[in-house]
Amino acid sequence: MVYKTENLAKGVNGLFIKNDRFNTTLISFNFYTPLSSTSAGENALLTSLLSTCSNQYPDFAKLNYELNRLYGAKLEAGVEKVGDCLLLRIAVSVINDNFTLEHESVIKAASNLLVKLIFEPKVTGGEFADEDLLREKRKLTEHIRGEKSEKRLYAKNRLIEEMFKGDPYGAYKYGTEEQVNALFAVEIYNAWKKLLQTAFINIQIVGSAVPTGLFDDIKTAFDGIERGEITDPRLCKPAAEAETVNTVCEKMDIAQGKLVMGFSSEICGDDDTALPLMLATDIFGGGPYSKLFSNVREKMSLCYYCSAASVRKKGFVTVESGVEAANAEKAKKEILNQLQSVKNGDFSDFEFNSSLKSICDSLNTYNDSQTSLDLWYALKAVNENIYSPEETAEKISSITREQVISAAKGIKLHTVYKLLPKEDKNA
Repeated sequence: MVYKTENLAKGVNGLFIKNDRFNTTLISFNFYTPLSSTSAGENALLTSLLSTCSNQYPDFAKLNYELNRLYGAKLEAGVEKVGDCLLLRIAVSVINDNFTLEHESVIKAASNLLVKLIFEPKVTGGEFADEDLLREKRKLTEHIRGEKSEKRLYAKNRLIEEMFKGDPYGAYKYGTEEQVNALFAVEIYNAWKKLLQTAFINIQIVGSAVPTGLFDDIKTAFDGIERGEITDPRLCKPAAEAETVNTVCEKMDIAQGKLVMGFSSEICGDDDTALPLMLATDIFGGGPYSKLFSNVREKMSLCYYCSAASVRKKGFVTVESGVEAANAEKAKKEILNQLQSVKNGDFSDFEFNSSLKSICDSLNTYNDSQTSLDLWYALKAVNENIYSPEETAEKISSITREQVISAAKGIKLHTVYKLLPKEDKNA
């Protein structure tokens, strides 16, 4: 697999990721804009609006008809937090031209469809249509409620909110129900204009080839856009070490408690600097070979599940666990004990090598899915250097035990969030 980039406009890059394994080509527009608690909702709502209708396709029936005409092309959209930016992503997957009946360029047609959706939205008098806005508000608020009802996800989001109070990263990527419902059509229109003028934009193509002139056609779409001060997606304030550990406890009508712990790290950044943190976190709480799984969950039976993950760009680690309320403090203490054992280098060659193999195997699976591969590069756009999954696996394979121990020593407890059953009187 090889990839190459070209500049299409100010702050707009075209990235081609060559991969011959698929019979389809995926094209995505990726917008990077500053993450903020005040604008996350409007940007999430804007993403939904842009991916469901446009001036040329004013309702889903017409849009769906066009997708079907393009041999069943698939449209998807979403938002992700990347460092201190919010990534707004709209993508289309379409069959390769050589499989069409007349060998027409459906890839270019799919790309043009995305351009129409993004640059020519269904707008009248400087506002999105009320019926479209109400529909997408309803869908987005239902999604927000759905994530709240998934208590494992809710607890993780609440930890991030508490750990990053006063930091853009603490914002929920969809905004709040109240914020979404309070938005006006003209505010979404202004957010759309601002996005086209100031966002850093990565336009990615994953497939066997780029049809002649496709990037040129996309470049033309920016001719009438005044690009101002462009968001720098690489800027990211790392998690700060806590002076005192912050503990937050909430109680709800739930059967199983949640214990989520957030740790700052002295290592942060991109794949040139922070991969030892990834390996240290995996040995600590990755697969069944890890300290948390084999000890806290299996041997001591303190948790229903217990795992760790790192966000290297922001330089922090989280541990998620499902616990009985009576075991919450015991689990917390043992999780910290297992972290200390990694800091002390108390892990076997089997644990170290199992972690290396697991991470490398996981990286190799990115080539099994165009969507996963596309998202990989979209998330790596904030890095100084962009490495493929295979290149990243090679870099990880060269990490030493000493680097893992050094990375682990910089992991320090910052915030503890507990979500416990209401009826418990001991917590």
